[in-house]
Amino acid sequence: MKKFKIKNPLRLSIQGAIVILLMYMLAKWGLSETYVPDFEAYCPFGGLQALSSYLVRGSLACTMTSVQIIMGLTLLIGVVLFSKLFCGYICPLGIFSEWFGKIGTKFKVRRDITGIYDKALRSLKYILLFVTFYFTLGSSELFCKNYDPFFATFTLFNVDVTIWMAILSIVILIGGSIFFRLFWCKYLCPLGAISNIFKFFFVFVGVMGIYLLLLFVFKMELSYVWPLAAITSLAYVMEVTRLKSTIFPLLKITRNEDACNSCQLCTNACPQGIKVAELKKVEHVDCNLCTECLQVCNQDGALNLNKKKNLKWLPAILVIILVAVGVYVGLTFRVATINVKWAEDAAFENAEIYNRAGIKNIKCYGSSMAFARQMREVKGTFGVEAYTDDKSVKIYYDPKIITEDKITEMIFSTSKVVIEKPESGVEIQVVQLGLLGFFDQFDAYYLKQLLSQYGDIYGFDTKWGEPVKTNIYFNADKEVNLDELVDFIECKSLTYSVKGNENTVPLNFEIRGIERLPQTINTVDFGRRTYPNYFKNFNKRDQYLNSELGIIEVEYEFFENATVWLAYMQNHVSKQDTGVVALHSKLDGVNPTIQFDYVKEITNPEKIREMIELDSLLIHFRTGKIESFANPFIFIKEDSLVNN
Repeated sequence: MKKFKIKNPLRLSIQGAIVILLMYMLAKWGLSETYVPDFEAYCPFGGLQALSSYLVRGSLACTMTSVQIIMGLTLLIGVVLFSKLFCGYICPLGIFSEWFGKIGTKFKVRRDITGIYDKALRSLKYILLFVTFYFTLGSSELFCKNYDPFFATFTLFNVDVTIWMAILSIVILIGGSIFFRLFWCKYLCPLGAISNIFKFFFVFVGVMGIYLLLLFVFKMELSYVWPLAAITSLAYVMEVTRLKSTIFPLLKITRNEDACNSCQLCTNACPQGIKVAELKKVEHVDCNLCTECLQVCNQDGALNLNKKKNLKWLPAILVIILVAVGVYVGLTFRVATINVKWAEDAAFENAEIYNRAGIKNIKCYGSSMAFARQMREVKGTFGVEAYTDDKSVKIYYDPKIITEDKITEMIFSTSKVVIEKPESGVEIQVVQLGLLGFFDQFDAYYLKQLLSQYGDIYGFDTKWGEPVKTNIYFNADKEVNLDELVDFIECKSLTYSVKGNENTVPLNFEIRGIERLPQTINTVDFGRRTYPNYFKNFNKRDQYLNSELGIIEVEYEFFENATVWLAYMQNHVSKQDTGVVALHSKLDGVNPTIQFDYVKEITNPEKIREMIELDSLLIHFRTGKIESFANPFIFIKEDSLVNN
């Protein structure tokens, strides 16, 4: 019986550890009610996109942290000095591609693509790299999430995934690996394209040098698109004309012709199909220093690393060292997702810093910028840094103008939530409680999902306090067991469904005091209490400066279903007058107000007032249908406010 022997134990151990870790994360995700794995936590490709976004836009791509950035830089250092070690040892797609390829070899259906077809197909990964970076840098959102077969598979088609793109990628990855040698890695992987670019290190340095010279010395306004296009194009040309690197990487497989017996074992063992037995030095652009050729060589000194014997263990050890250094540096060095300042530099000399972690809506670049815009409206604040890794913020402020307690109150998201609309005339009982662990819009969303499962609840509202003052509205006929309600709200996790997909999140709500108020309220009062702050921009509001806009604010008599009709009013004014660019509504007193932002050169308050007081609202539906509805709004003329 033939004795089984593992030919490359170090490499197989690293690959096995990666796969076991991924399987563990999936299993824990399925078994735990609170654990949510971060499959992109150490992704170097995401890190390189994030770094590029930070350099171009001054912001990190969504959910990226310093760990991913450092891992990306570590990958590039590894490519320049050693080889494409990530591709050969760590990349899950590379691992699975190689393993699927063994199926194709076993059934003798796998082929090598050569000649003009090989050269033409190699362009695809550079095109995909260009497209990925183009959209990422333009939006600070990782475009690769749309199609990445790894991200789609292990997140079970996360909401960031574009289904058809991901399915196509997965089919190509599996089918391509079975029928063609490492199809994804050679022809489609954008990270493989980046790795090859840094094998042609001087091309990258040269293009970036010229770009920076034109940008800063000659003061030319050049988009990042130009160096991106130049680098990807030149790297592709270098790859298909040479198919080998130049000076870099510094570590290469070398063959001693005097010791070699031309047995072809090394060529047959190479996962990339490189003809190692015919080369003095392996400079092929596809070589990732996996050392499979070194492991099978049976002639002492025939294959070496940089002509030095007995170093076939070195690449695997370098992988471990690079990963360890990358993780350590990444965890000790932080980069803000956004760093936005709106005050003059002099204002920061006496500024103090407000710190707060655990703000759930600091989730990505977009939500961080929305938070910064919110803080910019607060008098006495100078700037914001936001970090998505621990959902924390730093707010620069003037202590002479605003206190930390006031900043906390301004950050707090007041909630007015309707869970189920009560029938007209129903009496409603109110349960009032103090709630800890409630702070932002995500907490409001989770509380809504939780109370929806309790049943017979019409809605709730919250007001800042420590604890947060919370009113929960029940049908007056329901017997509410307060102890049971406390236990229900203080549960440790919540499972809810969105579009058929179940989500589980940890909860940390705690109740401090609870009582049933003696007086019931009617549905009109309920509508007032749960009236939301309605805010919509339209007609290209962002294209106008604040100095170009005027404001008209009008009060109207509250009526049931008023919040539903606000959307109709928005539709009506946005189509009738392109000069109206925003609608805001809130209820602070007895009656709600609507504020219209308008472009002063296009329209005026008199015209807007006339339009909103028409007997009918003209509504344009997406289907193209236009329908007229009786106008239910009764505006209080004497309380109108015009600000020019």
